[in-house]
This record gives sequence, C-alpha cells and structure tokens, in this order.
Amino acid sequence: MIEEFHYQIPWRTSSAHPGRHPGQHSGGEHDFQGHAPLISRPEAHNIDVHASLLDPFQQFVVRTFRQRSVINVTVIADLSASMGFQNKMATLAKFTEQAAYSAFRSGDHFGFMGCGEDIIPEFYLPPRWYKGGTTELAESLRHYRPASTNAKGLLTIQEYCPRHRSLIFLVSDFHYPLQDIATLFDSLLKHDVIPVVMWHPDEYEQLPEWGLFTLSDPETGREKTLLMRPGLKKKIIQAFNAQREQLKHLFIRYGRQPFYLHDAFEADQMTRYFYEQ
Repeated sequence: MIEEFHYQIPWRTSSAHPGRHPGQHSGGEHDFQGHAPLISRPEAHNIDVHASLLDPFQQFVVRTFRQRSVINVTVIADLSASMGFQNKMATLAKFTEQAAYSAFRSGDHFGFMGCGEDIIPEFYLPPRWYKGGTTELAESLRHYRPASTNAKGLLTIQEYCPRHRSLIFLVSDFHYPLQDIATLFDSLLKHDVIPVVMWHPDEYEQLPEWGLFTLSDPETGREKTLLMRPGLKKKIIQAFNAQREQLKHLFIRYGRQPFYLHDAFEADQMTRYFYEQ
C-alpha cells in the first residue's frame, strides 16, 4: 500500500484551476479577500450586513474571496553514478511513488525529471494529473543502474520546468562543488525547491574501525585503498558533517531547510518536515 504525505506552501499559486492551495485569483468561498460593492459583484449570498451598515455610501457590500487552486509538484532527481550506491535507487523510487500518490490525492499535477549528463528521456514525465500515481516509473527507477559520470543535466533543467511557480523536490547526494549547487538553485529561483539530500550510512557512518578499505568513486571509476583506523574514520565523519553544515547554510539562503533521505523513507517524515517549517 502506498503511503501519502501532506505538504503545504507559503505562497499563492497563479493557477486558474480549482484546488486546495492558496491562489491569486478571485473566486470560491474559502480565503477571505476583502469587500466590494454589490453592484460590481452581484453575489447576494455574500452580502455582509455589518459592513453594509457601516458603508459611508450606504451601499450593499459583499465579501470577496480568493480561489484555492492546484499546483505542480515535480521531483527532479540526480541520476548520476553516485546515486547507484547501495539502495539509493530503491529509496528514490519509494519517495517518488509516494510523492506522485500524494499529489494525486491532493488533486495536484505531478511531474518527474531524471538527469545525468543530460535529462534522461525515459525518466521524463510532464506535469499532469496521473490517476493513482506512477507505479511504472517507480519500477523503472528501482531497476535502473546509473552510469553517468556527472549530473550536469541539472544545470539546464529549468528549461523543462513548469512555467508557473511549482513545488519541486530536488533529490541528489549533492556530492559536487557548492558553486555548482548555488548555480543550480539560482536557475530555479522562481520555484519553491525542497532540497532532498540522499546520503547512505555506509558512505561515512558505518565504516570499519580497522583494516584495509577500498574507496571507490562511481563517477570517475577511481579507487583508493586505505588502512582504516579510528582516527581516519573520525576525519571522514567530520568531513561529511562539515559538508552537511555547508549545505544547510546554502539551502537556507534559498528559503528551505534540507530534508535528509537515508536508507529508509516513511511518509510521516516528510509531513513533519512541512509542518515544522
């Protein structure tokens, strides 16, 4: 059974299609906007008696409301070789399936874009309403073995993004220079981007205390054999923690805290993320 998480946005969508999120267009009866003369808005069922009695021009006054509308929810995924480490792809597939189902349950449009050196055609779904989610996409992700040597396709992804402001989940391990990450986020400034950082404990926390250990860079194919010892393990963990802090400060500059996605994902974790923002 696919789980659902709940998300919310702090901005008003410009979509004209009715939905559940705060919108910019007038209409509906949910979000109070203000008052207007009955003659300009002939909606007798919205007459505000109290405001009409206080009107200096002695006109009937009606309440006006803003329509609640749909949004586009898009998952943009880094599908470079480093994302093939351990069970990252299975975790990404689960997250994507739940994001698609959550968008469907909210009446929103869902889209997906996977990038290596360029956008990967088989992992491109334009934003639309997918009834019941995207099971086939999730299955393809589970069986996919990333081979791209980099994720430079992310730097051109804005060309494929929806025209109107959208909620974007940007999923990556972010193992590339901070300047490139900043350039990527600059290109997506018009959207609400949630950085989903996918790290696996085996990358840094669950290293052995002693023994020969081979480090492999999946994107360059280079390997390096080290004599692992407690001091070296501590330095590796400290390097990851330092990167975590750098990423946190960078992402906050662009308006969102990072969400860390480890070797398991539960929908409630993402729901808590939104309600704690």
